[in-house]
Amino acid sequence: MGRRSFGFYDPQWAPPAYTVDEHGKVVDGYMPPGVNNWGRWGDDDQRGASQLIGPAETLRAARSVSKGAVFSLALPIDATAPRWPGRPAAKHYFAVSGSDVLAGSKFSEFFPGHVHLDDHLDMALQGSTQWDSLAHIPVDDSFYNGYWVGTATSDGAPFDHIGHQRESFVGRGVLLDVARHQGVQSLEPGYVITPDLLDAVCASQGIEIAPGDIVLIRTGYLALWWDLTTDEEKLAYFMNGCPGPGSACAQWFADHDVAAAATDTVGFEAMPAEDPEKPFDLHRRLLCDLGVTIGELWNLDALATDCAEDGTYEFLLVAPPLNIPEAVGSPLNPIAIK
Repeated sequence: MGRRSFGFYDPQWAPPAYTVDEHGKVVDGYMPPGVNNWGRWGDDDQRGASQLIGPAETLRAARSVSKGAVFSLALPIDATAPRWPGRPAAKHYFAVSGSDVLAGSKFSEFFPGHVHLDDHLDMALQGSTQWDSLAHIPVDDSFYNGYWVGTATSDGAPFDHIGHQRESFVGRGVLLDVARHQGVQSLEPGYVITPDLLDAVCASQGIEIAPGDIVLIRTGYLALWWDLTTDEEKLAYFMNGCPGPGSACAQWFADHDVAAAATDTVGFEAMPAEDPEKPFDLHRRLLCDLGVTIGELWNLDALATDCAEDGTYEFLLVAPPLNIPEAVGSPLNPIAIK
């Protein structure tokens, strides 16, 4: 059992028509049909559009800080926070707790007079506020810049993994508050944000997108999540879909040379898909074709309130992933500084 073609399960397996070279790249396979960044930063590039953020862009963002206000854009890592249903809730537990201290710990035999507490965390790397790496979603067995999906094994993804971005995403962040612009608490599930709407939000906020910017799109999706109390309600909320940018926004991100983009939803783009035969089409075009890293489940509400109050929608964003070699995603605590 296996597949006959990419992305389809079948009782029979058919070998691919392409070959793979000694560098792990597909030969005579997928090539992006439209706008793309393959080869733009070299044939061996594995960082993609994050390279649009250089020292000049980081310094420019740092100079924009004027009042020292700091905003965490991360959700709490616990069982209450939203996540993709197939990913288990985070489990936080103690290896050495206060009870161990009170009862007496064997550790004190080695260090008399000393005690400590120690805890652990088990979680999906994309189970909270997250970055999707360029190795998260392939198209026709190819990751960004032509690397073969078959190189990613149970031991890790050696190409396009999130570890390559460990010093990335420290630059100018721009919040596009689409929900506030539309005068709603939250956009409706499945609402498709168009390039024209993004332009209208930029104009109303008095902001221009510059090359290397990290664009954060607020839909209001998370504002409704915290009113849900049961697992059944939360699953139904997820299954109802989410608002987000549509496939046409890929060209918008490319035209503006955006370094990365994130939303406050579980799926980044509008769900259900605009075209049922092209699920996660914007993921594919951004991650695979353009090398634009995608963020999901960013908590933008407090930042949005402050931006609306002072009329400033740009800030220094410090948002590198965890340094997890060969992982296809990472949780993070993005920090916006105004």
